[in-house]
Amino acid sequence: MAMKLNHIGLVFPNISDIAEIFRALGFTEMTPPEPDPIQGVSASFVPLGDGQDVYIELLEPIDDRSPVTQFLKKRGGGLHHICFEVDDIEGVTEQLTKRGFSMVREPVECVGYDRSFKRKCTQPSKIAFFLLPNKILIEFLQKGT
Repeated sequence: MAMKLNHIGLVFPNISDIAEIFRALGFTEMTPPEPDPIQGVSASFVPLGDGQDVYIELLEPIDDRSPVTQFLKKRGGGLHHICFEVDDIEGVTEQLTKRGFSMVREPVECVGYDRSFKRKCTQPSKIAFFLLPNKILIEFLQKGT
């Protein structure tokens, strides 16, 4: 089960407000906010500049039905999840489920990720979420091909 860190997801009520703070910190490059109706969020990715394709993902809800809306209401925003890139999302989710980990979201398409990076894929990227026993939310990403 090989994996690498892809991004750390942070949730805020408004991406443009927090983007200004990141720019003030010196992170001037970021993808434009990209809505993903399947996920119910808009996302912007801030490269960490290490040349390893590792990002901070800035998320905001598209509407009140978004899965991050409750997170904002309860916590006011902040650290939401850690995402690891994998080659076989189905295999990873099967292994983790067999080990008793709690799947929050089965693998689904994540077209917003592909659009954010202008990836032309015949098979879109997929993501799945697991909640670890210590309440840390982990996302797994299989990039589209």
